[in-house]
Amino acid sequence: MTFVTGDRFKKWENNILVGSLRFDYVERIVLENQKVVHQEKLVEGIGRVRNVVMSPDGLVYIGLEQPGRIVRLVPVE
Repeated sequence: MTFVTGDRFKKWENNILVGSLRFDYVERIVLENQKVVHQEKLVEGIGRVRNVVMSPDGLVYIGLEQPGRIVRLVPVE
């Protein structure tokens, strides 16, 4: 799980990205006043998600168990 920070994903600022090891997806969660107001599955069926992190370069990286690889999310404008 990671909080989206920085200016690369401006529309997702302060959202939470959560990976699911069991269900093979990454979900974006929008909070307002400490309550979930929106949930969106970003990627599904990519493999067992071990980790989701914001990197110093402002991009999101997803660590997958099977297959063993790292996926980078790049914003589309």
